[in-house]
Amino acid sequence: MLILKDVVKTFRGFTLRVDYLEIPDGHYVVVLGPSGSGKTTLLRIIAGLERPDGGSVILDGRDITNLPVWERDVGIVFQSYALYPHLTVFDNIAMPLKNKRLPKPEIRRRVEEIAAVLNIADQLHKYPHQLSGGQQQRVAIARALVKEPKVLLLDEPLSNLDARLRLEVRGFLKELQRRLHATVLHVTHDQEEAMALGDLLVVINNGRIEQVGPPDELYARPKSLFVFQFLGLSNLVPAKLLGLGEGLVGFRPEDVALGEGDHRAKVLREEYLGPYKLYELDFNGVRIKARAPPAAAFREGDVVQFSIDVKKALRF
Repeated sequence: MLILKDVVKTFRGFTLRVDYLEIPDGHYVVVLGPSGSGKTTLLRIIAGLERPDGGSVILDGRDITNLPVWERDVGIVFQSYALYPHLTVFDNIAMPLKNKRLPKPEIRRRVEEIAAVLNIADQLHKYPHQLSGGQQQRVAIARALVKEPKVLLLDEPLSNLDARLRLEVRGFLKELQRRLHATVLHVTHDQEEAMALGDLLVVINNGRIEQVGPPDELYARPKSLFVFQFLGLSNLVPAKLLGLGEGLVGFRPEDVALGEGDHRAKVLREEYLGPYKLYELDFNGVRIKARAPPAAAFREGDVVQFSIDVKKALRF
């Protein structure tokens, strides 16, 4: 288990502060937040690439806060992959084992084993420039895993891939984590990626953790307005417009039923997205989004009735 306690890091006027964060063994944990929120700094502190100003990083009961990178039992995959261009795939993967001065037969066995797991056993003789982006990423993951770390750290691992490959690699990462029973900490700004991969999400904003929990819990029961608006599409309407008193009411596009109900709004835009349509509506000067079946026939300029599922509505 990985635990961060009272961790503080300040630089250039920005402060990351983690009072307590627990990463359970065998879980895929995604740290999610906007650019500049502190998520990569958090990852670098765990990796030993940044030294915190205060607090502790504890791995399986051992305080690793002040240990150098090579003495921590963690593997890291950088956003750029950071492969050595002059080394073959085999030698890239073998580098951590060579640094440990393991016997050559042991190095070959472990490199070939992890290459087989990641389906790159037939690429070991090639150089990085001869590989696709997805293959380069697998080499970087193999290099991180070959030393059998207790925690695998992934820094925006899908950001350099095109949309189709991103979906493929996303599935591969989750399958790999399940097969190896690995503890993974994955940093991203992509909400869909986080929801699809994470057993637990850690939502971070402006250097502070907003909420930790399973994706469905954070989506349905966010503890703050930031979490509500950052995870998925959202609507925020003055409660009085809905006849629900004071304050603000939040609800998701899928919680809106078009063509029925006590409220009326004007259709501003229609987006056909295959399995469904997404409508943008003007509701008394407030823009809201509504999800509808692909056969829905509302047109721009139409005034439509709608209702919301009050049971799923959130108060802010």
